Amino acid sequence: MSTNSESATWTSARSSLSLLVVSVALSLFTTSYENSIIPLFASVPTLKYLGHVVHTSTALAVITPNLSSSKILLILGCLLLLAPHTSYWISVYAARFKDPIYSPLVTHALVLAPVVYFSVSLAMSVDPTLALIVLAANALQLRPLLMLVFNALSLDASNNVIFIALGCVCIVVHGGIKVNVGKHSAHPNARNTRTTVVLSVLPLVFTALSSLNPALRSPTLVDSIVTPYYSPTYPLRILNSTQSKTGVVVVGEILPPADGSSISLHSIRYLRVSHSLLGGVWIGDQVATLNGFPPLTDQNGTPLGDSVYSAFVLQEAVRLVNSTPQGRKGVCDHALIIGLGTGISANAFAQHGIATTIVEIDPAVYDAARQYFGLSDPGINNVFLQDARGWVRDRRAMVEAEDPSVIKYDVVVHDCFSGGGVPEHLFSIEFWNDLKTILSPEGVVAVNFAGTLASDSSQAILVTLLRAFGQCRAFHDRVEPISPEQSHSQFVNIVFFCSPSPTPLTFRPAVEEDYLHSYLRRHILSSLDKREINHAEIGDSSTWSTEETFVLTDAHNTLNTWQEGEALEHWKRELHLFFDSVILMRCVVMREMVPDVVWETY
Repeated sequence: MSTNSESATWTSARSSLSLLVVSVALSLFTTSYENSIIPLFASVPTLKYLGHVVHTSTALAVITPNLSSSKILLILGCLLLLAPHTSYWISVYAARFKDPIYSPLVTHALVLAPVVYFSVSLAMSVDPTLALIVLAANALQLRPLLMLVFNALSLDASNNVIFIALGCVCIVVHGGIKVNVGKHSAHPNARNTRTTVVLSVLPLVFTALSSLNPALRSPTLVDSIVTPYYSPTYPLRILNSTQSKTGVVVVGEILPPADGSSISLHSIRYLRVSHSLLGGVWIGDQVATLNGFPPLTDQNGTPLGDSVYSAFVLQEAVRLVNSTPQGRKGVCDHALIIGLGTGISANAFAQHGIATTIVEIDPAVYDAARQYFGLSDPGINNVFLQDARGWVRDRRAMVEAEDPSVIKYDVVVHDCFSGGGVPEHLFSIEFWNDLKTILSPEGVVAVNFAGTLASDSSQAILVTLLRAFGQCRAFHDRVEPISPEQSHSQFVNIVFFCSPSPTPLTFRPAVEEDYLHSYLRRHILSSLDKREINHAEIGDSSTWSTEETFVLTDAHNTLNTWQEGEALEHWKRELHLFFDSVILMRCVVMREMVPDVVWETY
């Protein structure tokens, strides 16, 4: 009796442990899968229906007949070992349909759904009753925790390794089960056992060959040490591809065709994080400066031209404010940059002799700006590679403690937009109030935000800034004026200039010294008066002083919800916005601006 009880207890414990392992492994796969396709689809389109696919696949596995555990393990092993290739290539071809809803949904259905289905089937084959309980904490419940761990430890580079490791475990366990069954069968057959072992080893051999043979290796460059990489099908060069805290950080160049053929877009170096373009500069024969002044160079001495993204230059108009005592004197001692990008604004402030502090969450972005985009050394203790919310909160505590070492900033540039969404905790009223304490009493904040003018998200940004600072003026970086129709449909960069100063903000005319020998700066800064956006174009200002709906707080922040729909459009429009400042291809959506190979190579 005691022996039977111990056996039942052991069987129950083994079943519970097996189900826990399956649940954690499925969560791990889902997290790695999500990270692997975000560079091709961006986060919002990727996540739009991911949960629906997981739940549907789980339900199907629960209600349909299950195969034996060994067969399920063999199928899962093969699916997982192929995942580095299927997740990439299916995403590539699906993305070419240029649909932010159905393109990722097709990939989910063909790559994610089978793995979820067979994983749940495996759990059901172990213990159907207990499986339903364990699956209540399935991939979607554990995924946020795993995402935090991945980001904290920069483990995203292991996506393909995780796929392969999980696949190998499935194949090995499958082989072990078959061998064990063969040994305990009434008629053990050595030949069948050897065949089982061989069949189990074959997928592992394929995986080893995939790692050694470039023709079979996963096509992404993240784990590659071969840089620069030249595309065999297009004049594209990847200088660096690094997995980091915010995603895959890529520095690439679209080169002039070697055969002299014509392409519409070339001679550009860009910085990309996953599916977001953080900036870029002209290179090669597109480098030009006013008065033939020597251009900026990167660490290898390569000449760099103007930014292709005019919003970064528009942010520099914060120096032109002349309504404050410091502005009237032309004095600006300390600047703070939150969100570095390629470092265009930071470099400009440095050239104007302003001591500049940089807060950037991703070390790889900072390294790329220094190495490939000519960012000068900001100096000791002027670079903080961390989330801006905690940094600003710590600085506020120093101010309140009357720490003599704390700096109050004359100007702040806040540029934390990417990929159709924003870190909403950096746009709440609590964040702006913290930031205001480390701003000088007459200081000015420049906030870059991308979206449609007449949208809930744009209105929420402006209302919250007005509530925090008291006054703001808004400007756009488009080449042409924005019509009322476009304000409801066109993505545009808006730079809000805000200040707690009691004096209404005014801007002096730009002069030659402000241009830093840049054609783009001359064009943007000299036409500042023509770029202003009336608050009425964003929303009904008559209710802003009393209406709380659009005030973003830590407890009530719906910014990302409002932006979700806009982000799907951004998936299509991002490069249109990116290059609109140089009048390359207006009214052409993102994936029609450049060939697919540019987005598929990272």
